[in-house]
Amino acid sequence: MATDLLKDHRTRVGTERRGKTRARLLKSALLVFAEKGPAEPIIDDVIALAGMSRGSFYNYFRTNEELLEAVAAEVTNEWLRVADPIVRLYEDPAIRVTCGTMLLLHAMRSYPLLSAFLSRMQIPAAGRELLGIRNLTRDVLAGIERHRFAQRQPRAVIDIVVGAIFCAARSLSQEMLPNDYLDDMVVALLLSLGMTEDEAVRLVALPFPDLELDDQSLLKRTLEGAGNRRAGA
Repeated sequence: MATDLLKDHRTRVGTERRGKTRARLLKSALLVFAEKGPAEPIIDDVIALAGMSRGSFYNYFRTNEELLEAVAAEVTNEWLRVADPIVRLYEDPAIRVTCGTMLLLHAMRSYPLLSAFLSRMQIPAAGRELLGIRNLTRDVLAGIERHRFAQRQPRAVIDIVVGAIFCAARSLSQEMLPNDYLDDMVVALLLSLGMTEDEAVRLVALPFPDLELDDQSLLKRTLEGAGNRRAGA
């Protein structure tokens, strides 16, 4: 009995330790990816920033691409855990697309590290099995079916929305834009989907809830780490 309890304790401690080490690697990788871009071989930089050996790193990730995929999945999933319940408060698929886009653009403005990271990622295609793409597809298909958007090929509509978001990420990461940029971006996006000017302006003006990232989220922890690094520089 005592032996079993000791074994369970060691297993639990080992699992927690691995989780914390993996989280430290993802945090370091997000900082490095945002600074150098996912196309650069950054394993050495991540190892140095995380303060661990190369051998320890390879216990978790084998390649630059595997690390990028893990960071992108973690950031996307934690974002959707907070944002999608807000989006699903609305029945109108056009409001859902507006709300989701507005929340993400405002988050990129509030968290420059997010816009920097997204701006350096390869734009995902509509067919990718990513949770964010699946949720967007859900709302775009409903919008076309209910004639809220123009009767276009769904993939074209999804590509327009995703492309606009990633272009906005690049713009936000490169320069200080006026306050009305975000609203104008989403109005232009809705116009491209076949909505009228009056309706697009009305949707963008809706009082969407504020979104706050959880204190334990990768993005928030990374931002705090970035602030500490600058303070210690």
